Amino acid sequence: MSSYLIRRLLALVPTFFGITIIVFTLIQLAPGNVIDYYLAANPELEADPEQLQAMEARLGLDKPVIVQYFIWLNRLLHFDFGYSFSTNRPISSELAARLGATATLFLFSHLIGWPIAIFFGILSAIKPNSVLDHFSRAVGLAGISMPAYWVALMLILIFAVELRWFPTGGSISPTAEFQNVFQYLGDRLWYLVLPSITIALRSVATTMRVTRAEMLEVLGKDYIATARSKGLSEKVVYLKHALRNALLPVVTLIGLGMGGILSGAVLTETVFAWPGIGRYLVRSIHVRDYPAVMAVVVIASTMVLLANLVTDIVYAFIDPRVKY
Repeated sequence: MSSYLIRRLLALVPTFFGITIIVFTLIQLAPGNVIDYYLAANPELEADPEQLQAMEARLGLDKPVIVQYFIWLNRLLHFDFGYSFSTNRPISSELAARLGATATLFLFSHLIGWPIAIFFGILSAIKPNSVLDHFSRAVGLAGISMPAYWVALMLILIFAVELRWFPTGGSISPTAEFQNVFQYLGDRLWYLVLPSITIALRSVATTMRVTRAEMLEVLGKDYIATARSKGLSEKVVYLKHALRNALLPVVTLIGLGMGGILSGAVLTETVFAWPGIGRYLVRSIHVRDYPAVMAVVVIASTMVLLANLVTDIVYAFIDPRVKY
């Protein structure tokens, strides 16, 4: 196992450097820069050539592109993402301030949603064409079909605007004075409900459908009939023999979901004004704060690589046939 991990980690190195080259190249090909945005936002300022040159020198935009890349890569390898063009603050501190909000949203939505999806996927496979099966399939189809931004807007319209059960956005009541930690946690959970449902709906629907399909396929195998012929209880057959073999595709799906935490948070955090990294990325793109954009994209890509590595390792614990 240790030699396999070393090989897998070494294989991630060229992939990581390839990602940095692609990200940096795409950012360089993007139209305009932060100076163009600054002049567009302040039309009263004259485009003084000396002033523009001084600004470019301060931001490091006057150097050749290849030099800019290696400067950025050197900082990246030292976990230094540089300074934001728009706020002139360290990007690492800005990301750290928002990481907790994104992680909370991800954990609350997925760690509750995935077990529910697997549970109903198993029940649907055990009782095919039942009322529960039809209901689960309908929910799964609806969750996959509806775009996340539309789901978010409908949840806000129904439960926040019309019924006034939940807030329309934010992460905490701005004027609330909490007497104890339970009031604070209750307020945070109140703000978490709608964005968590938005994020969890698609992943729950996909995981439930995949679990059902894999369980149905496994339950038709010969070794399941053999296990039943030995007199094993249905619970043992389902959980020990069927579920364990059906979980590999589900683990892959969950691993991809863990790696794509930021991709799923962009739309949701923007719609619900959630102060996380996804909303920070949208704002950075809007003001052409390219160092911040590159930092978020590289972090998201690295999370996908690590999630794939963890998924491969989990395979060996789930399926004894997988040997490294």
